[in-house]
Amino acid sequence: MKDPMPDQLYAGVGRADITPPVGIAHANWGAQVHQRAAGVDLPLWATVLVLRTGDETVVIVDLDIMYLWDASATRVRQAVAELTGIPVTHVRLSYTHTHSGPSTLSDRSTWAGAGSEMVAAYDESLPHRIAGAAWTALRDLRPAQLAAGKGNCTIAVNRRFQRPEDGAVIVGRNWEGPVDHDVPVLRIDTLEGEPLAAVVHYACHPITVGPDNDLITPDYPGMVKRVVEQATGATCLFLQGATGDVGPVRGVARGGAQEYKRLGTILGLEASRVWWESDPRPRRDRYEGTLESGAPLAIYTDEVTSPGDVRLRVGTRTMQLPLRTLPPPDEMEAEYQKHLAHLNDLRANGGDEDAIRLVTMSCKRTATRAQLARDVQGKTHRAFDLHAIAIGDEIALIAMPGEPFVEIGLAVKRASPFTHTLFSGYTNVGWSYIPTAAEYPRGGYEIEVTPFDPSAANLIVEESLALLADLAAR
Repeated sequence: MKDPMPDQLYAGVGRADITPPVGIAHANWGAQVHQRAAGVDLPLWATVLVLRTGDETVVIVDLDIMYLWDASATRVRQAVAELTGIPVTHVRLSYTHTHSGPSTLSDRSTWAGAGSEMVAAYDESLPHRIAGAAWTALRDLRPAQLAAGKGNCTIAVNRRFQRPEDGAVIVGRNWEGPVDHDVPVLRIDTLEGEPLAAVVHYACHPITVGPDNDLITPDYPGMVKRVVEQATGATCLFLQGATGDVGPVRGVARGGAQEYKRLGTILGLEASRVWWESDPRPRRDRYEGTLESGAPLAIYTDEVTSPGDVRLRVGTRTMQLPLRTLPPPDEMEAEYQKHLAHLNDLRANGGDEDAIRLVTMSCKRTATRAQLARDVQGKTHRAFDLHAIAIGDEIALIAMPGEPFVEIGLAVKRASPFTHTLFSGYTNVGWSYIPTAAEYPRGGYEIEVTPFDPSAANLIVEESLALLADLAAR
């Protein structure tokens, strides 16, 4: 039976600059010609929110990077746990997944040449910087109040476009495809009504800034945070949604460096509107009398009602996702090395940009497949941990590794027992695409590189709903 008296919510925020040095490998696109980051357009942040009620404490870390992979992600979560004393199971890393950030591949293979020598040192600097921001947030804990709202924004479009010349599915703009335009926002204030934190959730691949850009940027999520903070005075976190098949309506292949601030501003302004319209202290007006003026004016008093249950519950659930049979890793590695040798030869001998771009694409694709083939060799399933945070009876933040298609998130939201359900991929550890079964026959990039069996998507929905039901019943 639930405790009828809600626990007091405490919240604290912290932030660290995680911008890498200029010159680091900047290798997140197959169609690029440059290798190193030539500069920084906007700094990258690690933004931390700590929430506590009673004996339950959770840390949410929002990172302006593409991914941290297995060993690097583990080091960061452990560093946060050790410095704060909060269990690793209660530490969540959430990646905005910007493609114009640094390469973070020191424990995985990469086709990048120049700039790779800087990646390991950058990776090694992250655990303490991020843990420090988490420690700051923990020390900043204050009694808080919370509200949730939802807006709408159309800067995203389904990206699985079927090109007219041959019917192949490529990354483009599929205006008829599924997309999630919801903008859930959590507003957290101090008990005195001072703005403390804003959590913005949206589903759109941060690929606005494409391969023609050689600057470090946080893509549109970074702009969202800056706009919300200026408009509200609250520290803003951005939680990425289920965006495996969703991208921005502008930018990507060309000109995205000029578009990401515009799209981020549009989304940030909508999130700010929702933040201001959400009231952590529900109230209703009570008529008190009349003030005689040029016209009689009604006088009202606000009656503040109970904010409701704000207990925290944190849960995890391990899924065993079925895998496809991939080609032998040695075979895939040999193909990758062949393309890499060709690329290095072109670079050394002044090959033309079009040729370098084409072979870079082959390197990136084959490197990805070779790494995945190594990861799943001899396995029939991949274990992924779902991570869920329930706040009271109406709010749930549920997340998983990898890049789930938007239909997965939509299905979980529709059947969730929580009014406000924020479903995220890109959590804790980097991994691959998880398409829906219906998309496999259409082919395309996401289908080519995924190691997952078509049945994986439905399993994720089932397991997510089971975990949410368990938290709702506590």
